[in-house]
Formats: sequence, C-alpha cells, structure tokens
Amino acid sequence: MTLRAPLTDCRVVVLGLGRFGGGVGVSRWLLGQGAEVVVTDRLSRAELGEAAESLENQGALLALGGHEEVDLTAADMLVVNPAVPSGAPLVQQARERGLEVTSEIALLMERWPGPMLGVTGSNGKSTTVSLAHAILESAGVPAVRGGNLGGSLLGQLGEATSETVAVLELSSFMLELLAMRAAWGLPALGPEVAVITNLTPNHLDRHGSMEAYGEAKAAILTRARHAVLPVGDERVAALAHGRTHAVHWFGDLEGQEAAKPPDLGVDAQGHLVDGSGRTVLATEDMPLPGRMNRWDAAAATLAVAALLGDRKRAEGALREGLERYQAPPHRLQKVGVREGVHWVDDSVSTTPESTAASLEAMERPCLLIAGGRDKGLNPDPLVNAARSRARLVFTVGEEGGDLAERLQRAGVKAEKAGTVDVAVERAAALANAGETVLLSPGYSSHDQFAHFEERAIAFCEAVRSLDPPRSLS
Repeated sequence: MTLRAPLTDCRVVVLGLGRFGGGVGVSRWLLGQGAEVVVTDRLSRAELGEAAESLENQGALLALGGHEEVDLTAADMLVVNPAVPSGAPLVQQARERGLEVTSEIALLMERWPGPMLGVTGSNGKSTTVSLAHAILESAGVPAVRGGNLGGSLLGQLGEATSETVAVLELSSFMLELLAMRAAWGLPALGPEVAVITNLTPNHLDRHGSMEAYGEAKAAILTRARHAVLPVGDERVAALAHGRTHAVHWFGDLEGQEAAKPPDLGVDAQGHLVDGSGRTVLATEDMPLPGRMNRWDAAAATLAVAALLGDRKRAEGALREGLERYQAPPHRLQKVGVREGVHWVDDSVSTTPESTAASLEAMERPCLLIAGGRDKGLNPDPLVNAARSRARLVFTVGEEGGDLAERLQRAGVKAEKAGTVDVAVERAAALANAGETVLLSPGYSSHDQFAHFEERAIAFCEAVRSLDPPRSLS
C-alpha cells in the first residue's frame, strides 16, 4: 500500500463507465472523498440508464455520447476504464499535460490496508479467485474478492483492516495500465501473491501480439513475493524468470517425470497430489468437473498457503472451501434439465482453449453451441475438442459459417444456426435424454450482444421458452 494525499477538491475525469461496475464504483468513491468528478463515456445517457442518472444525482458532471466536450485544462487526474486502450487520445492528452493517469484498480492497490492475492491468466481466473476466497474464509481469514469480477472494492476500504485479504481477478487490460504506470515512473503496484493460471492467445485484437499480451500479464509479478504458476507452460515460466522471489508450481503430474513435479498436481485419476505423492484431496471429494477446475483448485490452495506461510493450514481448509465455493455465473452453470436433456451455460468462454476445457469437463454426450466474433484466435483447440467430445455442434454469430466449415472438414457434424435462439430450438429437437446441450461459444459476444452476460441471458430465456414450455428441474 502507498499512502496518498486526500482527494478533497481534486478535479478528476473518469474515462469510461464500463459494464462491470468499476467505473460507477470509482466515481461514487471519488465523490465520497470530496473530489470534483466529470464522467465521460462514448455511450449516451439513454444507453447508460440508471448508472448515469445516479452519478449525476450524487454530484458528478456528465459528458456522454463521446469525449469531445471534455476539457482536461483544469483536471488533476484521469481515471481510465480498463476497456480504454493506453493509446486513446484523451489518455495521450492527459500525459502531455502532466496529469496523473490511473485506474480504479490502481487507486485500490494504493490504499488497501491488508495483503493482496492476485489472479490472472487466459482461462480459469474467476474460478481460482472464488476458490482462493472460499479457502481463506474456511481458514478463518477475513477476505473479500473483486477486480475484474465486477463492482469496486474501494467502497469497502473503510471496513478493511491490515488482516483483510483482497483476492483480485486481474485482466490483461487492468494489468496493461499498471505496467504503463510503472514505465511512466510511478510507484509499482501489484499483489504480494500472484497466480498466472495459463497463457494462451486472447485479446490479440487489443494487444496486437502474444508478446504484448504476455507482457501485460507479467505486470502481476511486479511486486509479488510469491508466484503460483502452471508447470510446463514455457511462456509463463519465461515471463516469471527473474521477476519474483519464490515460485510454486501446479498442474498435471503426468508428463513431468523428467522435470521437478508440481508442488500440488493432478494425477491420472483426478486426485490432488503433492510433490511427494501424498493425496491431498481425492477425486470423489472434488465437486468441480474437469481437469482445469482441479488445476484451479491446486493453484488457489498454493496461493493461500504462500500468503499465510502455512501449507498445512491451506490444505486443511480446502475441503470446507470447496463446500463453500459457489461457481461464478455463466461458468459451466447448470440451467436445468428438460425431458432428460441437461442444459449448461458457459457463456463466459470467449477463447477456443476455454471451450475445449469445458468440453473435457462434460461427463455425458454433448451438443455444443459455439461461435461469435473473432478476436484473432486460432479455433483449432475448439475444433479438436469437438471432434472427440461433441456429437453435434450448432454455430452462431459472425464466425458461425466459417466455424461450421472448419468443423465439417475435421469430421465433426456441424450446423450453422446463426443465432442462439435458433441453436437452442435445433438442439432441443435433436438432443436425446441423458445428453447435455452446452453453450460454450469460444468467441467474443460483441457481434450480437453487448457482453457475454447478455448472451447467457438469451440462452437461458430461449431454453425456458421452448415450445411446449416445460419447467426445468
């Protein structure tokens, strides 16, 4: 934590409200600190709705529908939403004028009184954060979770103590600005314990290359005393080299004979096993399906152990933590069962690797709904997983046609449905009792929806409105 001067009468421009609540949260917090706040967003007042109205009622000035009316002449600080790239014109203007450029997560990190445990990666971030939070609570440690999960923890600063752990999901967009701040000569910020779950191509439309994407992710290690990393991931190992004091490895025990085994790994039967071969948690005691979820459990346990300095205490709290754990919404979330067919919402999947992992986690024959807007990613992991794990694939969105052709060339039965509604109708007509219909798109939702939550809502509503309507068990 870095002590900062009071913000009373500080003139702040908040660039972008965002859709996860961070922009609203930081604006409200700034107003509560006595700052003068101008909020600007490319969306209109009508599009922002209640969020804009509530901030105006609290005293914020609004410049909506674009940023042309924003004058930085009298401003002291620019708070940038993670969705805004560092090269945006208003950001460059602020830098030229010598304004402090910061973000909601940076403001939090500067002021949080207790330890911070941060999680990033291409897949599995939210699950690992939620598991780490549950394990900490089971160990009797006060903890809160936030960051890219939504909302803002700034409003909880008043209740937090030096013992309160902040468990933060950190996206590459959030970390990119932290890295830029360090490059600008500002104090380095980051968690004491950092987890990188994995590193596969993602958000290349924003970062431009895997190298730039990886460097953004590596910012989580800037102040980390401990790093928890996936064994065998050469990209992650290269990023971490020389950047942290202690490294703890998790992953599969298989294929690691020639190298040092992970500190906590998953064996062929799905048990969590430590480096000495001792079973920490048996498969039958692990309620989460799929190997990736087991890797996430291993990573969360190691992270808590590093934070507490007590491996035995963390492992002892794992079982109860799993009982406390609640899966984040739209992540392999069961919608229900209709006429013996299981419907599962995994709309959060926006990468082919994530969809491949979700297919692997399915325990019964599967019909997959996939597709959306391309982010410059290779669809091969999704195609390869569908070849062995999906009986039929319905494709949707801008890339639906191309994806269907790729699947068919790979020998996968695929049908272009176009929209989620049509895909649900077709799946309902063709699925057999005992099968699962899985929405796990592997692509961005931004072609047909505002965000992945809206896509999930459309899926759930389509399932519930199937003709004839049936209640879901």
